[in-house]
Amino acid sequence: MNIHDSALVDTARRDWTMVVAMSEKGVIGQDEHLPWKLSSDLRRFKSLTMGQCLLMGRKTFQSIGRPLPGRQTIVLSRSGWSNPYPQVCLATDLAQVDALVQPGRRVMVVGGAEVYRAALSRCQQLWMTRVLAEVGGDTYFPNIDWTQWQLVSSQFLPAGPADQWPTEFQQWQRITPGTL
Repeated sequence: MNIHDSALVDTARRDWTMVVAMSEKGVIGQDEHLPWKLSSDLRRFKSLTMGQCLLMGRKTFQSIGRPLPGRQTIVLSRSGWSNPYPQVCLATDLAQVDALVQPGRRVMVVGGAEVYRAALSRCQQLWMTRVLAEVGGDTYFPNIDWTQWQLVSSQFLPAGPADQWPTEFQQWQRITPGTL
């Protein structure tokens, strides 16, 4: 690897951001769906990810049911899933993702649990919606060594008319280098 290749790797790594909503106990899903109704968080998700590249697992994509408009979609699937959408890219491992991302787009890792676990070391930012409730579920966000992260900002949002619970939006920055 020469110095120019190294610079490309650093740039790619810096552009990966994890976006997640989780309960106080780390629940992110129930029966392959979100276990809550939070319209305000869905609006924030749209705002944060518009124009970027969404990286998600096959089950997450299937729970959404379609490519989200205004964003590139890459589905990570070890099984070589039969992709019915020509505009959706398929990757069988994380090493393929950087080559598939359209120029000028940041990789936004949006789930599920296995994709979060696999991509965590590549992410320099973590944008988290904490659902301020104890919610049951069968899918959890992976354990994180929080000593590697620093809270940059936090904003409380009371439950609106179309929200089941209040939330807190947190932005975290990695303080130790990630790995590829």
